[in-house]
Amino acid sequence: MTGTPTAIDSASPPQSGRYARSHSWPCRIPSSASALGQCAKCSTAVQDRKHTASVIRFRFRLRPLADVEPWGDRILHWFALTDGWYWIEVDGHRLFHHPANADGEQPSPVDYYVVRLWEDIQEVLPSLLEPVPADLVHLMTSDQDAWRGADAEETALDWYSSHFMYTSYLVASPYILWWRSVTDRDTITVDWRHRAGNGLNCTVPRQGRAVVDTETFLRAVEEFDRELIAAMDQRIAEIEAGGLAADIRVDLEQLHREHRHRSGSLAAAMRRVPDTDWSAVREGAARIFSTRTPDVQKPL
Repeated sequence: MTGTPTAIDSASPPQSGRYARSHSWPCRIPSSASALGQCAKCSTAVQDRKHTASVIRFRFRLRPLADVEPWGDRILHWFALTDGWYWIEVDGHRLFHHPANADGEQPSPVDYYVVRLWEDIQEVLPSLLEPVPADLVHLMTSDQDAWRGADAEETALDWYSSHFMYTSYLVASPYILWWRSVTDRDTITVDWRHRAGNGLNCTVPRQGRAVVDTETFLRAVEEFDRELIAAMDQRIAEIEAGGLAADIRVDLEQLHREHRHRSGSLAAAMRRVPDTDWSAVREGAARIFSTRTPDVQKPL
């Protein structure tokens, strides 16, 4: 297996130079037919097309089946079979993508299991699709240090942290924050800040922010889901046709069962609705910032 050392998953994949463990704040990030068109959350998606909208795409490529490294005792399963590369393109920028460096390495996407990105987008969806009230939007880009050690304000901290995308499996974890606003237009904002570690960046540029129409974002999520499920359909067919080495074990019955389950996971994620206590969030945030002026970042 080749590529820049990138990540490790808690499920303990094969150990090689490609993987290295790293953990980072923010804390309390949750664990691990078109459903979008029928979702009530999407029914107010922006209709005004007079503005110029940013574009977002979730990109991936699967590693050739013959090059996928089996886990443990020469075993492969659905998660492992998504081995490949992935990145996000938004407003001309790239997240989960390594830039060229002084050592002559060319730009390259994160080299890991594509399902990791797919799962983490679905995990943050319920929170990012819940519109942030206009009087709280400034907290999304406020001084992140103010939230450190704010465990006593559990409701406010949980609400804020739930908007972070999980990235702690990466060697150098970027902070990627998503939220929805419906004050002027119905939009999704993504804000990223990368504190480079081990000389490894995976956002280009290292810090930035982009705003996309909620409708555009949801279509991109649906397209990512559809394309990954289709790619895994083909991968399973390739396995059934004898595409794996004879010494690699795959439980085909379990593989089909998990594939059916995962095919419906986006629709299930869209049905989850946060039960946010806005009064508690406001009161908690007020106490967190009572001794300091929120450091609201200027637009990037």
